Amino acid sequence: MQRILNTLRLTAKELRAIARDVVMLVLIAYVFTVSTYMVADAISTEVDHLAVAVIDEDQSILSARLTDSIQPPLFKSPDMIAADQALQAQKDGKYILVVDFPPDMERDLKAGRSVTINIDVDATAVAHAGNGAAFMSQMLGQEITRYFSPSAVDGSQIDVVFRSFYNPNLTSKWFTSVMQLMNSITILTLILAGASLIREREHGTIEHVLVMPVRPPEIVVSKILANGLVILIAAVFSLIVVVEWLLAVPVSGSVLLFVLGTALYVIALASLGLLLATFTKNMGQYGLLVIPVIVVMILLSGGITPLESMPGFLQVAIRILSPAPHFVAFAQSVLYRGSGIGLVWPEMATMAGMAVFTFSVTLMRFRKVLSG
Repeated sequence: MQRILNTLRLTAKELRAIARDVVMLVLIAYVFTVSTYMVADAISTEVDHLAVAVIDEDQSILSARLTDSIQPPLFKSPDMIAADQALQAQKDGKYILVVDFPPDMERDLKAGRSVTINIDVDATAVAHAGNGAAFMSQMLGQEITRYFSPSAVDGSQIDVVFRSFYNPNLTSKWFTSVMQLMNSITILTLILAGASLIREREHGTIEHVLVMPVRPPEIVVSKILANGLVILIAAVFSLIVVVEWLLAVPVSGSVLLFVLGTALYVIALASLGLLLATFTKNMGQYGLLVIPVIVVMILLSGGITPLESMPGFLQVAIRILSPAPHFVAFAQSVLYRGSGIGLVWPEMATMAGMAVFTFSVTLMRFRKVLSG
């Protein structure tokens, strides 16, 4: 009972220290509100009003019809340019796509000869360019088919229907908002946990704690509890107010289950943050150490690029060393697909195991630092 009381008192002390750190509070509020909203609302790989130019060397009814079919919202109304202007226009960044209808296109198609329509793509914006070129190619093909056989209906034709589950309109905002929230949890948990120990060392209050009748496990647990509680409250607020309300992203699963899984993830991260802080003496050193860790964890979490696209050895390594891919899989399953604990318990168990292991290593390292 005395250990529990000591831990609670130390937790209250940590919470008061966070409350007095105005800069940190502003950072937490900004990251979980403004930053989440801005990133989700502004960053998009959807095809939306792409700038298009058309080189019409055919000057036929078909080429005019194809030009008229290039319309918002996927594309801007196309500009007509000459062939010798296309290269410079794309160098100047004016157009993502330049569509070139060759001479005698309609006549060749009517005669049964093959025709090549060139689509020059500014591939510096890879996602937009690739998606835009695919949509443009599909649209032109459909329009040409309708032009030459407007009344052709064959009941034996196969109609392929795509059904998009969990994000029926393929809205990138639904994905980006949750991934940004998860990245914010990762970044701020590591920063807050490490800063709590660095702050004690820089202010000299760690010596005061050492003369108190408390043990290292109580100090470590109090720091994890205090910082984890702040992160959890901010994350739930961001999920409900920013993601679900402001961005109108439907949350299918249980928020309580998400909080439980996030708590396991936060414990593992906070333990890691404290472990890294034991190797540094000030915030400058800690920042240089933790930034590469954050970058690797986020980039290899599966939230930006699928794990399946990574080399096999890297997939195995990151699943063993980092809780981030397990948290990404857990959060996507719960928030998007509405999965219950029966489906996500393996990811939760893995995060719990990593939390226990990281906490144990941190505690051993913490004892050495205090004794030193």
